[in-house]
Amino acid sequence: MDQYLNRLRPQKPTSDAPPNANQLQSASARRSRITADTAAGCSYSFTSGSGATYMDYCVTVNGTLANFESPAGIEMLYQNGAGEGYGVCEVQTGGSYWDYNYGNSGNWNAPVTVTESATEVKIERSPADGSFLLTQTISKVSGTSPAARIVMSLKNTSGGVKTFYLMRYANFVPDQAASTGNYDETYDASTDSAWGYIPNFPTYRSTSGEYGLMLNNIAEPAPPSTVIVYYGYDYSSFFGPDPCQPLEYDTEGNKPTVGTVVNGLGSGTVLYELELNNNQAATVNLRYFGF
Repeated sequence: MDQYLNRLRPQKPTSDAPPNANQLQSASARRSRITADTAAGCSYSFTSGSGATYMDYCVTVNGTLANFESPAGIEMLYQNGAGEGYGVCEVQTGGSYWDYNYGNSGNWNAPVTVTESATEVKIERSPADGSFLLTQTISKVSGTSPAARIVMSLKNTSGGVKTFYLMRYANFVPDQAASTGNYDETYDASTDSAWGYIPNFPTYRSTSGEYGLMLNNIAEPAPPSTVIVYYGYDYSSFFGPDPCQPLEYDTEGNKPTVGTVVNGLGSGTVLYELELNNNQAATVNLRYFGF
């Protein structure tokens, strides 16, 4: 794994990122640094089940999640705003594109809703420079283990062979964080997943219940020839990763610590490194589910 992590650790910029220790560990800093995305509200709502099998989530016009509630009464993302979304880096040019609900990179064309139904919505989005097309299909999976399935297809329209980083980010914040002002929890990750949760541990300082939310890769990216590597990771920041320096900086220029976060403020990401010929697409499959 270290060899893969090192691939995504570029040299530091000429100026150091600003100190962030206090910012990343306080709820007040979490709120004060957010610049709202103008389209971060609920546009496409999906609900299923009841009680332990209940799930409610809403998709914005940009293809991010505005909330995720499961089981009934336990909100997993929306705590005075929801940090969730996607990022893309075109490695050769350093082009960086992201939308994480609290803000975006400002270099996107308007999103296009391709189809909408009671169970899913399909949204296309391209950057202003036309270097790729991102198509997202977000589907409701009902039943005893409800989930929001997210299929992301990235098509290279740059005119040449290119390497891309594609990522999905979430600030997992289950239960009562906004009402209590305590956003601290535990974050961890594996090859296929990233998650945040409140442990069932008597001295844990959060007043929220013992719940969690996982972002899980559920199938091998396709076609296999396009995939260099993929994995989940977590880090000590509310903000989403800088798409072209995902293990070094968040979008605010802070330099978080990558790795397990215990009793702190953090986020998780599943990241894919893809190599695409011109007009070639790669598809990844993920899901959100509560636990």
